[in-house]
Order: sequence, then structure tokens, then C-alpha cells
Amino acid sequence: IYTLAGPVAVAICTPPLGMGLATLLSKKKYSDEDREAGKAAIAMGMIGISEGAIPFAAKDPLRVLPSICVGGAVGAVIAMIAKVETFAPHGGPIVTFVSSNKPMFLFAIIAGSLVTALMVNFLKKDYVAEDAEA
Repeated sequence: IYTLAGPVAVAICTPPLGMGLATLLSKKKYSDEDREAGKAAIAMGMIGISEGAIPFAAKDPLRVLPSICVGGAVGAVIAMIAKVETFAPHGGPIVTFVSSNKPMFLFAIIAGSLVTALMVNFLKKDYVAEDAEA
């Protein structure tokens, strides 16, 4: 079970970390509200709470869902290849200290999050505020 827990621990945190990173990398694609949600998503991702990606997925599922799936898969595959194990039933960088192959665990998280951020930013159009006409 520990062998499977490593890739799962990576896949759990890449969606919120990736979406938070996306808001930092391309501010013109996100509203002020989205950028604030991105900060919260990063905090949640650091402790393995995937729900930080939900506001983004609910707002733009056609671009966000494929991006977080691909990013999570990339991170998990890297962790599998590197034989990362996690000895805690949780995910995110917070469990680095109870994981084997710590450098590859962190690399897998970074790679998966980066893939998520780059893919979603490639797919998204620039944010345009709606006119407030009465």
C-alpha cells in the first residue's frame, strides 16, 4: 500500500498547486477573485487538500479538468517510476518527511503542478471583465 500511496500523495496536491501557480504565472487570464482563490489553493495544496481546485473547475471545466488530470497523472507517473512511497494517509509537500525518495517526491509535485499550470494557461483565453451597464 505504501508504494501506491506515494503517487496518490503527489496526485492529491497537484490540482490546487497547479491552479494556484497558473494564477501567478498569467495574471491576465484570471480575475482578481480568481487570483485570490489561487493563493488559497496554494495553501490548501501544500497540505494535501485537493478542494482548492474546485472553484476553478466549476468556473471553467472544459479547460481546467483536463489540465488538472494531465498534471496529476504526470506527477503520479514520475513518483511511480521513482518508486516514491509515502507512509502517511495524506498528500502534499507536508508529508515529505514521511516519504521515501524525498527529492523525487518533491520533483514529482513540482512537475505535475507545472504541467497543470502551463496547460491551463495555454488553453484559457485572457480574462475580460464584463461591462457594468445598467
